[in-house]
Formats: sequence, structure tokens, C-alpha cells
Amino acid sequence: MAYYLGHRAQGDLILFHSAQPPTKESHGQRFAAVIGPFKSRVGASYYARYGQGDPRLCTAEDVERLARLDPRMEQAIVEEAMTREELAVARECEALDQLETHPDQSIPISIPTQGAIPCPIGVKTN
Repeated sequence: MAYYLGHRAQGDLILFHSAQPPTKESHGQRFAAVIGPFKSRVGASYYARYGQGDPRLCTAEDVERLARLDPRMEQAIVEEAMTREELAVARECEALDQLETHPDQSIPISIPTQGAIPCPIGVKTN
């Protein structure tokens, strides 16, 4: 399934995938324009973050090749190889690490849980 970047009226890009090429009828309500197709989520993310206006990027193969060579994309490449469950656990651990390293900050996060989460003693949970 190919990945695309939908360009919204506000100017931001939204990553999505579609089995069929997007058309004005299928995606015109959500996006002013669509960029793609890209071969992977990594390639589409690379283009959205670093590739716009880069003259070296003429094809999806160019984007994919440069994305996989760029050290800034290492995390995305690792996540691409993970299952949904592994990714959920990794994000949960990352969120808990953030809370431990910055306990004074209120960070609004949504944690998809996999089983029980450790609860500090003395905190009411109901």
C-alpha cells in the first residue's frame, strides 16, 4: 500500500496510506493537494520533514534512498520494523521515561497500555 502526504489548507502535511491513488472525489474534502506515492512511511516522513524543495528528490526511489541514508531517520526506520504491539510498548515506555525525567511538568499524553501500569503508592486511582 502506498503512502501519501495530504496538504491541508492550513499548510501542514498529513501522512496517510491508501490502496488506491487519491482523487479529488476521494480526498478533496480533506486536502487541497496530495504528494506521492511514496514507497514507505519512512520515505514520506523524510520528504515532509527534510525533502521539500530538495532538487535531488525527483522520484520516490530518490526519497527512499536518501531517507534510509540519513541518520536523522534512524528512529523511524527502527519503528518501521516493529509490530503494532512492540511499537505500543515502546511508546508507553518512552512516555513513562519522560514523566520520570520531568516530574514537575504536566505532559498531556495518551498512553496505549499493555497490561498493568505501575502506580506510585499513596495515589488514588478511582
